[in-house]
Amino acid sequence: MTATRLLILGVLRQQPQHGYDVRRTLELWNAEHWANIAYGSIYFALGKMEEEGLVDVIGAGQVGRRPARTTYAITPAGHAEFQRLLREYWWEYKPTIDPLQVAITFAHALPREDLLAAIQHRSQHMRAVLPQLHQRGEQLRQQPGMPGNIFAGLALASMQIETTLAWMDDLIGQIERGELP
Repeated sequence: MTATRLLILGVLRQQPQHGYDVRRTLELWNAEHWANIAYGSIYFALGKMEEEGLVDVIGAGQVGRRPARTTYAITPAGHAEFQRLLREYWWEYKPTIDPLQVAITFAHALPREDLLAAIQHRSQHMRAVLPQLHQRGEQLRQQPGMPGNIFAGLALASMQIETTLAWMDDLIGQIERGELP
């Protein structure tokens, strides 16, 4: 939950917001592609951070038939936690846990045709995502006041996909040549 916590606190640093507005900001940033955030966890995290004194409820209300909305503001303790997490994320290397790494370990357990089909399917999916990331970057450039670091994050995600695709193309060649299972 620390990535979710860091993202929520970072968004609330801008201004007090409803949980729904925090979600919309993270969706605008495409956080689901690079932060593994489950949007439903935002509300749970806000409640937990309120219990811990990292955010305060500064208002709650309902307009018409809309659901009731609670407005949250970051506290001084929340600012300190944000800075702690931010520094931790910059200074400490934490390997990404990718299920593909686990699957590679047991690649020999699949028939060759199934393995190739799975890699090719994954590759096709990733090739479809790549232009979407580029398109999203262009859309975000049109948004006034969009921080440039959002584009740096999208560039990192694109480069990671491109690197993985090159690796997969090489892997397919190794399998087809009989060098791997």
